[in-house]
Amino acid sequence: MRTGRVFVVFLIIAALLLTPTAMLAQDEPAAAENSAPPQPLTIFTTFPAQVIGLDATVSIPLKVRAGTPQTVQLSVEDVPADWQVSFRGSNRTVSAVFVDGATDASVDLRIDPPATTTGGVYRMTVVATGETESARLPLTLTVEEKAPPSITLDTDLPTVRGKPNTTFRFNVTLKNEGADDLNVNLTADAPPVFLVSFTLNSQEVTSVPLAGGESKRLTVEARAFNTIPAGAYPITIDAQSSDAAASLALTAEVVGQPELTFSTPDGRLSGEANAGASTSYTLVVGNRGTAPARNVVVSASAPTGWNVTLEPSEIPEVAAGQSVNVTANLQPNEKAINGDYVVSFTARADDASAKTIDIRITVTTSTLWGIVGVGLIAVAVGAVALAVGRFGRR
Repeated sequence: MRTGRVFVVFLIIAALLLTPTAMLAQDEPAAAENSAPPQPLTIFTTFPAQVIGLDATVSIPLKVRAGTPQTVQLSVEDVPADWQVSFRGSNRTVSAVFVDGATDASVDLRIDPPATTTGGVYRMTVVATGETESARLPLTLTVEEKAPPSITLDTDLPTVRGKPNTTFRFNVTLKNEGADDLNVNLTADAPPVFLVSFTLNSQEVTSVPLAGGESKRLTVEARAFNTIPAGAYPITIDAQSSDAAASLALTAEVVGQPELTFSTPDGRLSGEANAGASTSYTLVVGNRGTAPARNVVVSASAPTGWNVTLEPSEIPEVAAGQSVNVTANLQPNEKAINGDYVVSFTARADDASAKTIDIRITVTTSTLWGIVGVGLIAVAVGAVALAVGRFGRR
């Protein structure tokens, strides 16, 4: 019994001695994690190798990273002769950055090659020096001669033909022949009667951004405000940027268009005629267009039984701005009763819209028939009176 008690006490003491050891064993992984080495000092950029042009100034964005807060000094080694380098931060020249250990610090490296720099490959190294360590970033700049700023304008059809009411459309290619990006302003020099506009991708524009070597397809539209005479109208397109310019000569060739007019000399569209008798009227076929009206045909549509002749009924040509008289001989039906009738006249020509006028004709019967009618009535009345007088006495 005593031996059992001794054994229990022994177990309790052993458990107490082993418990701290187990707890220490459980804490070892956490201690191991906390003892991981901090993030090393690093300096880097997205594009460590670049191509630049002669006399170009380049700015390279840099990032500095470290696992502990510290101030990092910056410098550049192996700078080519006569090249100027500087570090810029918040629009100021700096020589060091502070890294807080959690986020990257940003700084720009500005590089100014001299004007005497020739094409070739140039290398230098950016050095970041911290409190206990340093980092290096090799940079490579390839200097090439860039094409000077240049703009070109071109079109396949510099001359477009159309009628006076046509919208003249020219397909024009605008190209940036240089290596630098440009913003190109568009203007047009055209006769005052024309309105000129520029369209890109169905949108009206007055300026176009162009990257180096890029070209864009434009539509140039020219429309006249009013009817204009036939002829060739010059239109000059100008493209202008800060360092380059180009011009393109276009031509809107307006072809003539006939336009018929049809009326009477005084504009009156009414008249009188006697039934069965011929009456003459004068019609005027005019052309206020910009081209001759050819093969003009004049026709008439009259009530049934009427006889209408036209002299001439066919006109080979009516010149622009001129007119031709046509004589219309109307003979109403001899049995026509008194009243108003309408006779329609139409003038047609090649390449012109037809014109129609309606003339109201007031028809009266002949006075001879009136006299005859009165005489017949008088004879009838006399015969009746005679008969009454003779037979009335009996």
